[in-house]
Amino acid sequence: MELRSPIVIVSAFGRGHWLAAALSREGIKTTVLDVSSKLGVWPSEDLEGPFGFFRNERISESQMERLYSDDSFEELHNGFTMWLPEGPLECKGPLTKFKVDNSQLAPQVKDVLLSNAPDKLQRAVSRNVTSFDFEQSWLLHFAHQWAGTTFKPNALAATEGEALPIFSSFLVRQATRDGLEKSFAWLRDKGVEVIKPQKIVDASFGAGKTVTGLEIAGENQGLLKLEQLVWTLSSEETYFLNERLGKYLFNEGPLESEWCWVRYRVSLKACTERDALPLHMVLLDDVNSPWTHENMMVLQRTSSAEQFDVWMRIPTVQRFNKEYLTSRSMRMKDILLRRMSLAQPEVLSFPQEYYYTYAQLGAPRFPVFSAKHSSRRGRVAYGNLHLDGPEVWPHFSWTAMFARNEISQMHIQNWWKEKLLKEQKEKRKEAGQ
Repeated sequence: MELRSPIVIVSAFGRGHWLAAALSREGIKTTVLDVSSKLGVWPSEDLEGPFGFFRNERISESQMERLYSDDSFEELHNGFTMWLPEGPLECKGPLTKFKVDNSQLAPQVKDVLLSNAPDKLQRAVSRNVTSFDFEQSWLLHFAHQWAGTTFKPNALAATEGEALPIFSSFLVRQATRDGLEKSFAWLRDKGVEVIKPQKIVDASFGAGKTVTGLEIAGENQGLLKLEQLVWTLSSEETYFLNERLGKYLFNEGPLESEWCWVRYRVSLKACTERDALPLHMVLLDDVNSPWTHENMMVLQRTSSAEQFDVWMRIPTVQRFNKEYLTSRSMRMKDILLRRMSLAQPEVLSFPQEYYYTYAQLGAPRFPVFSAKHSSRRGRVAYGNLHLDGPEVWPHFSWTAMFARNEISQMHIQNWWKEKLLKEQKEKRKEAGQ
């Protein structure tokens, strides 16, 4: 059976859904191949991650519609919150301006963080950030590094990637399995074809280094012919999905991350400190120590008042090491006990990696790459291939995902216009004959 769609987006975990809807709205037939179920045994909490959503003026109305197409978000009234050794820093609270004004942060750093400064000013400050003492610039470094996809030491973090708008409105949600299905229904309402193949078997290629089709197995079976391909999987996810496809699209091999985020589930007994915790909080035990392991944890409330998800960033090589995961949990408990002496923290469950093998889980959901591999990220071997996903995002945020979608949208729209003009010229030429 031969299938055909000008635009094919290979997607997982909701990636590329806004792009698919935007292209369909332009009258360009678009098909989403969803392979989420082929990339490991992940609960919905692990699919969502600990990074929430920062809302600012760069988010369009259609992107907001995409965000609310599955599980709904809840805004934190006091904004993004960090629990520092000296107490909480709420980025939209009543004391925010007072605390920032009275901090040791340099005026230029405050301007960039507080005023949603233009990109030009952000880049200028980031280029010169090493001229500031760390106490004057640490929050800008943090805004770059916390959700970043490239690891940098604390004092160099602002030299890589982009800063999250941490003083914007901040929203989080409790993801469910139904959420992704709701997003598929939203896509179909927008005229997008959604296919969940049992397997992407192979790919076909044409002249001029182009991908011309994907062979799929399942309910829709056969060669899906295409003209433009958007690939939202990382190289490691691609190799896990199908090694043959990995060798086609990423011929240097899978790029393995240096760090990754893992999630523990813990219980905390009722106490003043626990009851005051917001839905989401970053606990920094020591600002000057590396922002890894239990020194930088994300605490997220769950549907149970006593249960919290605790995320931390660990070396990727240790993600399946049970002894290592256990030792980190003990140190995590010590810090939580020091901050909340009556909470009696207990680990209810360890990260997925504790219970499953690589063959069952595959690539980490939130990888953080070494800066020395930057030149390998985003390399495209085919003229009609558009890469998306963790390897090309500056950080794990909806704004970064949408920005990448917009780049692909622009390239595909330009290609579509040229294609239509060419077809019109050919028709006029034939009519003239």
